[in-house]
Amino acid sequence: MIEITEIPIKDIKVLNRLRKIKDHKVQELTESIKQINLLHPVVVAKKDDYFLLLSGNHRYASFKALNRTTIPAIVKEDDVIINQLVEVSENLISNRLNAIQESNHILLREKLLIKLGKKAEIGTNQHTSEDKLTNQELATQLGISRRIYQYKKQIANIIPEVQEIIEETKFAENMMDMVHLSKQTKEVQMEVAKIINEGQAQTYKRAFILANLKLNQNIWTEDKTKLKDECGIPKSIMEFSRKKDKLNDICSLVSRDEKLKITRKTGLFGTNPIQNYTMLPEHSRWFVKYFSNKGDLIADSFFGKGSNLIASAYEGRKVIGWDLSRDNVDAVNKAILNYTKLKKSDCKLYNTCGVTMHELKEAQNVVDLALTDIPYFQAEVYNPDDSRDLGNIKKIDDFLENIEKYLINIKRLIKPSNYEEKIFHPIIMKVGSQRRGAKGLITMDTDVEMIARKNGLILHDKIQNELRPTLQSYNLKRCIKNRFTVKLQETNLVFLKYES
Repeated sequence: MIEITEIPIKDIKVLNRLRKIKDHKVQELTESIKQINLLHPVVVAKKDDYFLLLSGNHRYASFKALNRTTIPAIVKEDDVIINQLVEVSENLISNRLNAIQESNHILLREKLLIKLGKKAEIGTNQHTSEDKLTNQELATQLGISRRIYQYKKQIANIIPEVQEIIEETKFAENMMDMVHLSKQTKEVQMEVAKIINEGQAQTYKRAFILANLKLNQNIWTEDKTKLKDECGIPKSIMEFSRKKDKLNDICSLVSRDEKLKITRKTGLFGTNPIQNYTMLPEHSRWFVKYFSNKGDLIADSFFGKGSNLIASAYEGRKVIGWDLSRDNVDAVNKAILNYTKLKKSDCKLYNTCGVTMHELKEAQNVVDLALTDIPYFQAEVYNPDDSRDLGNIKKIDDFLENIEKYLINIKRLIKPSNYEEKIFHPIIMKVGSQRRGAKGLITMDTDVEMIARKNGLILHDKIQNELRPTLQSYNLKRCIKNRFTVKLQETNLVFLKYES
């Protein structure tokens, strides 16, 4: 049981406090103490002839304001490191620090824990260090996610001169603004601080733009410029054509493999055997390059002939995918391992259900980009005898229920995005509306949007890819007869999961 002792206030010393006293807080506590006395004792360390205050600065100030002579206290043995750690931890948990103060407190806390042997040295593998606190555990202690914990640490990279200028301003309250500032050069940081100090900008974003203009710098990074060169101008309606290059050749080996099963296409235009539909390699490659980086993990839960995964592997991404056809799995796996530089350990293809993805049932936040062409409702049957094949589903509600299960599972697996930091890990689904004769048009994109919104996903973008169908005479006649328009586009829905 913790022993609480009444000690003389005059014997307490307050030295080098990390957090300044706030008068309004002292006043609030003073009124509370008048009514219900002190609920939580202060914490002090016993020195030779005095007590050093470790925790409870505002409580101590309130008792002095009330002219009390003693105060309830927990007396600890003197230890400089522990004393400082107690103070730092209390300040962090109190949640009254701005972003800069909090970052410095977090770094100091880690340094103190390293000195006490409770955390691994910076640069060592924290997950293999026995009995050492990990960043995840440190974040949990503060009631925040590991990602937010890393953001807060990053802020300490703001140079000291700049910290001193903006620490007491409103700008220091916004964590993501300070994270952004911490990533800039010393020159930019100093110019931003000068603009803020002189009152030239009311927002951080404006201060940053003014700083770059003053320094004659382009606020667009080299990476963004490179991305524009590689991907062109991103438009809401994109036209993709088949390039005669190595990637196209690899995809053709799979899509034209005579050993692979054909499917059945049913519905408005009758029942006809067709080769499994596959996305154009350039279509897949554009999304891979625009929304991911080399070394990222790309997932396709219904990969079919594998254009998405082959393009991903070709561009130096790791891949994971699911398909109900054993032949498809073998063919795509062979193409990736034989004709791209991807290592076998970075290519995981499963002949199981892409709706459940049960191989990753315990995983969270592991996929960098989910890119898939979801099956058409009652249009293509891959495995007539497999109840898991979405092509066998007869009712639209049952079909959409499976799409919802997929979205719930992929939401768990996709990494969170952060709009302020411009970190994007999208779930991209190519969907197409379908004609059902007198039963009308099934607007699959609208249905999927509603399901995604229901499950907490944000529609980030909607991109149309232009089609060039062969207008066979009977198709054209059927369209005119029924007052249909010829379908010239398919929709790519881009969803994001933001951090809670």
